[in-house]
Amino acid sequence: MGAEATSVLSGVEQEPRPAWQQALIDQMLDTFAADDYQPPLLPGAALQLLSLARDPDVAMSKVIALLESEPLIVARVIRTAQSPVYSAGARIRTIEDAVLRLGTRAIALVFAEAAMQASVFSSKAFQGPMQSLRRHSTATAHVARKLSERIGQPGDRVYLCGLLHDIGIAACLLVAPELRASDGKPFDFATLATPIYAVHEQAGEILSSLWNMPEGLRWVFAHHHQFALRTHVSPMAALICLSSWIASEAGAGSIAQDGGEQAMLAARHFGWGEQLPELVELGTRLVAELGRGEA
Repeated sequence: MGAEATSVLSGVEQEPRPAWQQALIDQMLDTFAADDYQPPLLPGAALQLLSLARDPDVAMSKVIALLESEPLIVARVIRTAQSPVYSAGARIRTIEDAVLRLGTRAIALVFAEAAMQASVFSSKAFQGPMQSLRRHSTATAHVARKLSERIGQPGDRVYLCGLLHDIGIAACLLVAPELRASDGKPFDFATLATPIYAVHEQAGEILSSLWNMPEGLRWVFAHHHQFALRTHVSPMAALICLSSWIASEAGAGSIAQDGGEQAMLAARHFGWGEQLPELVELGTRLVAELGRGEA
């Protein structure tokens, strides 16, 4: 399967981009490479909590103290924990309720999700596209965690990859208000969409490098569409590619791109080629549950 994936993914000739699109891509990459570029802050408490959650003997008081160190996020955590995806109908009113009901590992994922939504996925200039990106990233994370159970991958690591796989899009949307066309006017989202999609994997790699994230995660962010390298397929990147496509098919899309060919290759890699309708149905249920939680 690896050789097949490589021949399909690397053998497609790209049509030349219009000059204005390439100029816009160059502007974004130059912005990320500038010495004065300030990346969005990665919530350190979220990563610290994910690390703590791997310790089966961690004290609950330590977890609660870390959660309470980000008071602006606690309300989001409680609201998310109340959603059908996590609570199964239980009443959760305090952070202690959430930890007791969900457990440390699950609450760490909820906290990471809430923290990313509050900081990285936030833009005044492009609220609509950023809201779609938040929804897509959250849905991808939940789908990826479900699929990870089928291949024995750690759920928290896969979830984090799903949540952050499109951080390159977020980075582009955050710098886009400062970009200008040749006539000095700002760009609208319709103009930005194609160039952002073209550069978002590279932008994700740059941003995650500035955040000093593990190399394995950075590779996934940079290759979650082109996940085959020669005859090798990265299982994590293939899983995220498939999960992202499922989330889009289930109604939680971001920047519109088909991606069906790569998703099919990823599904075949895992032996799920005949199960795509079932997987999309799974994604549809998760997206509906997430929607009820938001409501």
